[in-house]
Parts: sequence; structure tokens; C-alpha cells
Amino acid sequence: MNKILSILLAAALLMPPLRAELRVADNPHYFMDGEKPVVLFGSGLWTIIPDTTIDIEKHNAWYARWGANANRAALYSFCTSVGDGKGIAPWERTGPGLARDGKPKFDLTKPNAAFWKRANDYFKSCRKHGIYVWLQVFGEPFVEGADNRWGINPFNAENNINAIPGMPGGSGSGEAAFYDPGNAPLMAIQDALVRRLLDETAKRYGNILYEIGNEINMDSVAPKAAAWQRHWVAFFEDYGRDHGVKLLLANDTRRDLFERDEAGFAVVNHHGFLGMNMARTDPVKLPWMLHDAVTGDFARYRRPVVNSRPCSDPDRVRYGDVISPDSGRALYWTYFMSGGHIVGFRTTEASWKGGESAEHIIRYLRDFIDTVPFATMAPHQDLVEGKALCLANPGAVYALYLPQGGKVRLNLAAAKSPLTATWYNPRTGAWRDPETIDGGGVHAFTAPPGEDWALRIMSAK
Repeated sequence: MNKILSILLAAALLMPPLRAELRVADNPHYFMDGEKPVVLFGSGLWTIIPDTTIDIEKHNAWYARWGANANRAALYSFCTSVGDGKGIAPWERTGPGLARDGKPKFDLTKPNAAFWKRANDYFKSCRKHGIYVWLQVFGEPFVEGADNRWGINPFNAENNINAIPGMPGGSGSGEAAFYDPGNAPLMAIQDALVRRLLDETAKRYGNILYEIGNEINMDSVAPKAAAWQRHWVAFFEDYGRDHGVKLLLANDTRRDLFERDEAGFAVVNHHGFLGMNMARTDPVKLPWMLHDAVTGDFARYRRPVVNSRPCSDPDRVRYGDVISPDSGRALYWTYFMSGGHIVGFRTTEASWKGGESAEHIIRYLRDFIDTVPFATMAPHQDLVEGKALCLANPGAVYALYLPQGGKVRLNLAAAKSPLTATWYNPRTGAWRDPETIDGGGVHAFTAPPGEDWALRIMSAK
């Protein structure tokens, strides 16, 4: 009997904590997971759930070793996984008849048990490795016009047996038809998918932030996108109330859509708010432009600001994301120093096995973050004279990032002596020897030789 109880207890300890709740912290820059403050950084594989060729546990173990604790993942991705013949979708392919890819047509009323098992395996593995999931449910790439996009989408009229009115066939865009809350048969299927997702996750995991749509109306226009979004805001609110759970819902990437239903979103998805191509932006100006954008939107909306766009994929060099170590450090460090978060993504297996520039940035940034009580801190440019970003709890702790090194003056009037000032190299993760300094006035600092540097100042007692 004791042996059986021991086995049951061991099994229970391996399960994710029931209702472990990721929530917005009292300091609304950040999150809390139970009693643990959380700042989100990562850049993992976007298509990991539907892409059955990827070993979930192997990816997550690799990912967590770099200090990453968040990944933007698509619930299903037709244009990059299913279309290559290596992925699974939430519905069974029963036929009769063949879809445009030569395989049996989908029945959108029959859930695919294998899909939901893999999704749950991913969420459980993430919880085990301390990874939070920014989960994109629907996304613009799935409905854009192309043979490997709308052409293979299960909602395409030629790819299912459900005869949904208004759904086009062919490989043209399905955007206007898909985002239509007035199409009752269509919305019944969409609702069933999201309800199944919430039934599977809402009370079982606490490591998921839900993003109902991605880049809707960013590259083209769906006439009913705003009404479609409003449907989901109400859907999530109703589900949370009816089931006694608090769900974190993030907006689509368009600012104008966000502002129409601002009260329904617990988090600001900063993906489409920046309006800049980082690869073409003067690297000297980039940190200050990013800082103004993050702090400005936090002041405007008073909730966590999360950039869900950055990646370091070699196959996405045409995008204005993380394409070099220098711009990557400026991006990640500026978001942290501005009180923000980054939940980026990669799009291919080769990209997470072949390139690690973003991972080195995340590793060294995480090592720095772990040494400061960030949950008590906020951006404080008012304390700085010179080219440095400042995150502080005045009087207790100060963190500076100098994107080009050099000299800076910091107002330490609220701090009592003695203090310890320690320089940190964000390119190598190395700390220099600490220096004891006095508080109670303005103190000048000169960064060691080199490029960018970070500085931590805390009480020496």
C-alpha cells in the first residue's frame, strides 16, 4: 500500500501544478506566477506544436538551457508545417474526397485526438522547463493568398467536407471570408476549436497567454476584422466567468484594433506597434527609439508590453528583427530596461539548430536579470544624465544599460551609503570586480573599454 502511495505521489509531482496562475503583477510592467515575479524573454520554434518531426522535449530542454522562459507558438500552422507534409491539424482528415494537397479532406466537426495529445505534451513540457507559451490561435499567414497558404487551409472550400457558406476555394486570399462573425456555420467551427483549446488548458496549465489573431488587417484588409475580434474578447470573458478562471488575452498586432477593445486585453502585443525596421534603423538611435515606444505605450495603456515579433532565423533576414548580435542586444536589453518583454520565434528546425545569436543574448541578459529585484523596479530616465537607460527602485537598486559605453551621471540622492557598483559585459556575461561607492548625490560612471555595458548598483549591506 505504501509503495502504491509513493508511486502516486511521485506521479503527482511530475504533473504541472493545478491552476498555477500567470497573472499581471501589482507592478503592471511584469507578471507573477504564484509568488514568483516573471519577466518574459525567448525566441523559440513557432511551429513546434503541429510539426511532428520536432522532438518537443529535446527542443525545450535546449531552449531552457539558454535562460529562455517564453516562446511564441502557433496552435496550428498550415503554411509552414502541414503544407510540407510533416504536420498535423486539429481536425481529422476523413474524406470522402481529396483536398488540394492530394490527401483526404478534413471534417471540421471531428477533433483530431493525436493533435490534442501533442498540444498537451507541449504545454506540459513547457511547464516542466519553466517556459511560458504565447499561444497564437489564428494567424494571418493561414488565410493569405498562395498555394501553400489559403490553398492548403482546412477552411478552404476545396479542403473540407463541411460546405461552409462563403468560403472560397482556390489559392486566392480567404481573409475577408474567414474573419466574419456573421457567418454562423463558420463561427460554430471556430468557436468549437477555441472552446476545446480552453477546455484542454484553462484549468490545467498556468503558463499560457492567448493571442486570438496575428497580423489581422496588417498586410491587407478584412472588412469585419474588428467585429470578429470583439466576438473573441466576449468569448474569452464569458468562458473565464463561467469556469472561474482568469485568462490572459493578448491583442492582435494592429494598434487601431487593440484600442477598439482595449479593456478586453490584459497584455499589449507590441508586435505591430513599433513602425520601424530595425535592420534599417541607425543602431545608435535604435535603443532610444525603442525605449520611447515601450515606455510611451506602457504609460498609455498601463499593462505589460510584450514584443512578439523578434527572431534570429537565417531564413528571415528580409525581416527587421534580430539579424545581428549588436542590434539584437540593443533590442533585448532595451526592452528589459524599458520595463518590457520579448517573446520571439523561429520558423524552421534548421534555425534553432543552426544559429544561436539570439540565445547568447538571452542567456547573458537572463543572468543579469536574475541578480536584480526587477519586480520592484521601473524605468527612471529622470535619474540619468548621458546615454544610458535606467531601470530602478530609487534608493534600493539601479540597473543601467549603456548601448555605446562611455560616461554617465546617475542621481543617487535617494540611496544611502555604502553602495556596490558592478559592471557587466552583455557580450560575454562576465562581471567586473565590484566597487564601493557613496550614495546621497550624483555619481559619475565611466564604462570599461569596449562596446555596450550594463551596470548594477545595490546596497552593500
